[in-house]
Formats: sequence, structure tokens, C-alpha cells
Amino acid sequence: MTRQEVIAAARKLYAAPGYAQTTVNEIAREARVSPATVYAQCGGKEGLLRTLMDIWTRSPTVGRIITDAAAAPTGRTKLEVLAAGYAAHAAEAGDIMRIVERAAPSSPAAQEFLEIADLRHIEALEMIVEGIADKGDLAEGLSVQDAARIIFFHFRNPQFVLAVETFGWGVDRATEWLVDRVAAAILKE
Repeated sequence: MTRQEVIAAARKLYAAPGYAQTTVNEIAREARVSPATVYAQCGGKEGLLRTLMDIWTRSPTVGRIITDAAAAPTGRTKLEVLAAGYAAHAAEAGDIMRIVERAAPSSPAAQEFLEIADLRHIEALEMIVEGIADKGDLAEGLSVQDAARIIFFHFRNPQFVLAVETFGWGVDRATEWLVDRVAAAILKE
């Protein structure tokens, strides 16, 4: 229970005022534990950031997206399942995504964690694209790796947030638009 309270405190404080501005003492105070407990349970600030990145990239939602996309009958429906999964995952872990993304420019550890998260993301997308290729729906001459990177480019959290929040499109319009763009780029016509 203590570990979960420390993680929840870090998640709250890393979101605002931010990773760089948050101290172990503040996390300890928020979790009502000693600073020594924060280090022992979670490895301090960097250990907590790594834990949050693992929560983001290894969530059960990620596994469900991959499984549901594998069961979808066509390349287009696989992309639609993926898009719905992105929306669900953003609702569940979007704050963590932003924490790591915002911390990366000023923290070598956060940059490393973001690179790990991106690699895990691309590997999951490659599994989904392999399913599209197996259905015969992948565009001619396009590799699984390139198609996964096209999806990554379009659906990566900053782009999704840009469409949903900055453009004010909302989740439904943004996911529909992104699916249309990705389908045009990677699926057979």
C-alpha cells in the first residue's frame, strides 16, 4: 500500500508543479511517509519516473489494444480499434505521458525513459501492422516497420493532444481524422 501511495503522490506532483520542481521531500510529505521510504520503496525521483513510464507502457490497456486489433477482420478495422485504444489509453495514462514528455528535455533520465516508451510503442505497433499485412491490407512496397512509424507519427501522444485539445476537435473527431490519414498512408486503396 505504501508503494502505491508514493507512486500516486509522485504522479500528482510531477503533473503539477512538474518533475524538475518536485523534491523527494515533497513526495514523501504528500504520501505521508519518510523520504527514506520514497528511496527504499521506489528509488527516489528517477525510480518513480521509471515506474510511471512502466505503468504507461505496460498497462493492461496496451495488451487489450493489441489483442482486439489482432481480432479485427480488416486493416481498416484494426486501425479503428487502435484509435479507440489510443483514446482509452490517453484517458488512463495521458498525464503520465505528458509528465515524461515534459521532463525529457531537461532530464537525461526522463529522456532515456521516453526513448524506452517510444521503442515499446513502436514494437506494439509493429505487432498490429503485422496483422494488417497478414490480412493483405498493407500498401504495396511498405514495410511493417515503416507503417508502424507512420502510425507512431500520427498517433503519438503530442499529436493526439494537439488534435483533441489544441484544435478543440474532441476525441471522436480527432480519432476519425487520424484513422483516415493513417489508412490513406498505409493501407491498400
